[in-house]
Order: sequence, then structure tokens, then C-alpha cells
Amino acid sequence: LGYTETLRRGYAVVRAGGAVVTTKAAAEIHPALEVEFADGRLPVLNGGPARPKRARPGGDQGSLF
Repeated sequence: LGYTETLRRGYAVVRAGGAVVTTKAAAEIHPALEVEFADGRLPVLNGGPARPKRARPGGDQGSLF
């Protein structure tokens, strides 16, 4: 029983430079990652932390109750 059975159940393996990445902090320091799924590998570029969303103008909808 190898890890490919786990991939078939919907999990993925994330790598950076050939090494497995196991934490968010480790993933954030690498500009390029590779994600392995059951049906193949996908190279991805890390754009860094997400930018905060802008507040919508006039967002005071009021209470529904």
C-alpha cells in the first residue's frame, strides 16, 4: 500500500524543490511548488500571502431580524 492509494482518495502531495512540504509556513517561502494528484502533477507559482479584501462602499445593509 503506497501513497498513491491516498492520492486516489482525494489527497494531494505538495513539493518544493523535490522535498515534501508539510506546513503552510514552509510553502510560503518557496516561489514555485508542485502538487501531485492521483492523475498527475501540476506546477504552481506561489504569489505570497493573500491581499486583504477591500470593504465595499455602502456596505451597511442593516439587520434582517
